[in-house]
Amino acid sequence: MGRAHWSDPADMDPVLPAGRLTPEVQALLLPVTFHFWNRGWPETIRFGDGTSRFIHGGNATVLFYDRGLRTAWYQLREGMHVNADPSDQVNPFPSLFVVIRGSFHARLGGEEQRLTEGIAVYVPAGMSHEFWAEQGEYGEVIMICWGEGA
Repeated sequence: MGRAHWSDPADMDPVLPAGRLTPEVQALLLPVTFHFWNRGWPETIRFGDGTSRFIHGGNATVLFYDRGLRTAWYQLREGMHVNADPSDQVNPFPSLFVVIRGSFHARLGGEEQRLTEGIAVYVPAGMSHEFWAEQGEYGEVIMICWGEGA
């Protein structure tokens, strides 16, 4: 179900009459579509090479989505740039990015910095953020977003 924008196609898009995909209907569909792909108990989600989609400029695997909570694994390979499009750089909800492997560059609120394994970055609602991997760089991040609109 991962997509950069709600208007982007996804593997399991609902087909509803015009105007019927209200926020309430979307809130019902998110958990249904998430659990559709996960069988057994406890539910397990594979992430890594071969299980991701290219979203916002990086490889991503949805870990869990529900109303008010988004989690995903992101991979930045050399040359990838997450949120390069300025229209994607600001969210109306807070986010936490936990670097679990490698190192890469970030621009957070207009300030450039290098992120490395073992760093977690809190990005408040409304703060611009983008991440990229230059030559020879590689990184993996767990993204956690919460609140209204997540």
